[in-house]
Amino acid sequence: MNDKRSLQNDDLIDEELYREPSKSAKKREMLALQALGQALAALSDKQFRKIEFPEDKLREALEAYRDIPDKKHEARRRQMQFIGKVMRGVESEGLQAQLDALEHTDNAEKRKHHQAEQWRDRLLQEPKDATAFLDAFQTDAQRLNQLIRAARKARELNKDKGEARSLYRVLYEAIAH
Repeated sequence: MNDKRSLQNDDLIDEELYREPSKSAKKREMLALQALGQALAALSDKQFRKIEFPEDKLREALEAYRDIPDKKHEARRRQMQFIGKVMRGVESEGLQAQLDALEHTDNAEKRKHHQAEQWRDRLLQEPKDATAFLDAFQTDAQRLNQLIRAARKARELNKDKGEARSLYRVLYEAIAH
């Protein structure tokens, strides 16, 4: 009888131990928060300004981290630990969602730039493909043809003074809209 009672007590103790996250689980969570903090700190200034921080203290800690020179490894490490500590009291899912949205937007922008570069190269090689571009995207056909001719002529004379760049801009604007 005593054996059953002691087994039940042991089971209760074991249950209580497993309800609370382990030390390793807590450490993994802390490291994940620090990694999120590092990703936020690594954003460009333009991207950093777009993030809506739930606490000013977190924004200030990240700005302080960004101001520490790269040569000051220990100072950066300590500041990142502080950021992880501040982030424990913050809703990190919202920050992660904002970071993911920024990354998705950046990837879409990169694809548009890459597509404009490809079209520029294609149109400089074969100007007759302008009709295919005009079928796919809306832009001023006369202006597009003028830019193609100017860029081709500049390339043939090896005196490109921005004609190819102007063509690229028009192509990018048409693709982006």
